[in-house]
Amino acid sequence: METMEELTRETRQLLLSAEKAYELFRKLSKHNNAADKAVDNVISQAVDKGELSSFSFTGRITDLSYFSQSDTMPVSAIRGIKDQTVKEAVKQNFDMAERQGLIELDGDNIRITAKGKDYISKPYFVQAAKADQTAAYQKATVEMANANTAENEVQMCVALSGNYTNDFTVFYHTDSIDLSTVISHPDKKTAKQILSNVGKWQEGGLVTVNNGFATITENGKAVLQSEGFRQAAGTPLAEKAIGSVGIPGKIIVATKKAAAVVAEAVQTAAITR
Repeated sequence: METMEELTRETRQLLLSAEKAYELFRKLSKHNNAADKAVDNVISQAVDKGELSSFSFTGRITDLSYFSQSDTMPVSAIRGIKDQTVKEAVKQNFDMAERQGLIELDGDNIRITAKGKDYISKPYFVQAAKADQTAAYQKATVEMANANTAENEVQMCVALSGNYTNDFTVFYHTDSIDLSTVISHPDKKTAKQILSNVGKWQEGGLVTVNNGFATITENGKAVLQSEGFRQAAGTPLAEKAIGSVGIPGKIIVATKKAAAVVAEAVQTAAITR
């Protein structure tokens, strides 16, 4: 089996035609050696650590899902909630949880109890917590996009699924994607898969990754142009206005800003399909 080093050397040595570029892309998708596993472990650690730093308080009892990755929570995490309505709801829910013996105050930290661990592991709680966190992610992402666009603009985006080949079609719409919205998504399994794929693209010289952004290279663009890739990828990912991504749970990455009138046409077309 070829090593990742040999595949990377192949990228450097060849002036890749479209079909040769696709062949390298295909090989990378099947590569699963020890080096890949080491990269995946680093990705897993980064994503899991990011879960707490990007946790979204909702004011629902499912905020206890914070403790699914850590036995303790600093009290300052609640003090730092900017939305006063949400903060008050969190306080009330945590006070109730303390009275029920699910959590306890431990100095400057809140600690989950054995009873609390049992409670947050119940299937109905896990399902509800995932739904609440996903909705909060979607809301926060849309709000962030709206805050960074001019009055006559909307932020366009593409929804990724973790599919190695089809997700690469995001680069039909943009040369660079911000991976922060992947890392912070509540669906950690899919987030890790997407980042693992990005890692393979990087190893093959198809993208560069710097400061949390993945940028397509000339070799990557050759992949997009190849007939083999087009056939394998199927229908390219659709670009939509970020506010029109109506299915909660999608892992979205920003593409370009567009004039509002154009974005509205895209949104209308998506609704009527």
